[in-house]
Amino acid sequence: MRRTLVLINNAGVGGTERRLGRLFARLTAEDRETELIVNSSLWEKLIAGGVVTGREPRVRTLAEPFGWLSDRLRRISPGARFWLSKVDYLLMAVRLLGRYGLASRRLFHLALGGAYVALPLMVVRPGHRFVVSITNPDLAAHVGRPTALPLYRAALSRCTRVDALTVQVREDLIRRGVAAEKVAVSPGSVVDLERFRPAAVKEPWVVFAGRLIEEKNPLLFVEAAALIRRSVPEACFFLCGDGPLASEVEAAVKRLGLYGAMVRGFQADIAPVLAKGAVFVSLQRQDNYPSQSLLEAMASGLACVATDVGLTWRLVDDTTGMRVKPEAASVAEAVVALLRDSDRRRRLGEAARRRVSEEHSEERYRVYVERLHAQADKAGVGMEGSAMR
Repeated sequence: MRRTLVLINNAGVGGTERRLGRLFARLTAEDRETELIVNSSLWEKLIAGGVVTGREPRVRTLAEPFGWLSDRLRRISPGARFWLSKVDYLLMAVRLLGRYGLASRRLFHLALGGAYVALPLMVVRPGHRFVVSITNPDLAAHVGRPTALPLYRAALSRCTRVDALTVQVREDLIRRGVAAEKVAVSPGSVVDLERFRPAAVKEPWVVFAGRLIEEKNPLLFVEAAALIRRSVPEACFFLCGDGPLASEVEAAVKRLGLYGAMVRGFQADIAPVLAKGAVFVSLQRQDNYPSQSLLEAMASGLACVATDVGLTWRLVDDTTGMRVKPEAASVAEAVVALLRDSDRRRRLGEAARRRVSEEHSEERYRVYVERLHAQADKAGVGMEGSAMR
């Protein structure tokens, strides 16, 4: 089966980029019939983060001249900079169409911006097979911009199979008119257990990792950190991430007197921090399952504190951590209890690593993806008759 894996995103690196970046790179390295297409800035970040080596064969990186230009035009508004960088998607779409418009039939697995980039090819060459991965239980939130939603729906309507990260994602897609038999649910995620593993000695570090957006609740973490520090002065906090709320987070850190106690900012490779960390905090508003950062923390032997929402219980229960209300006092109380009890913290961390090893292995996830590709390759073309809403 000839496969082209398309991973495009010029807005940052999150769990989807790390998970699929690693899987796609492994598939290209081991299968001569498979290639990976990725935008250059994302590929560089995946290399810097240790997700890929950068030496994988059959990887085609797409240049981003307008993104380069937008990064240097500091005086233009953030909105204008965003849309200028997205012009690169149009250029990528032209390159994809030019390369595969007349090519023999292939299977394309699309992730994130790959759905936009492949849309012209879908229209011109419906004989190709297309699989798309959806990770958010709200398609509108997955897309991010209301103006882009119609384009994403158009791409979805032409896909042979849809890879839904969770049952909730599948249910949302079906409500929007995607045929139920074409939506598969992944077994979870996949973590590199060699790269993410506990250090011999743990430090009293409390770690938060994620995009600085409302859904991730970074401001709640800062508020909880101030309370935790009152009870455990030796605790050190890591807030690893960047995003639209960066200035608000910085203001909260200053207001609460956490300078010197909290390391802030995006870190390309979080594995060393997680290795030595003691407690990981995941505070998403809708669901912490299957958060890639949470899984990486569990693989690194951290006890976990997570908001009790969605399917979080599938990862965090009383054997691996503590689920809490989305309140600063509740979060702080749980973290303090774990920092003060090293034996319990160790047991939880060991159980967390075992759970990831048993339920989120690379082999299990890869078998699912290979099966999905085989089904799509044999299936009829497109999603004729699915009325996307």
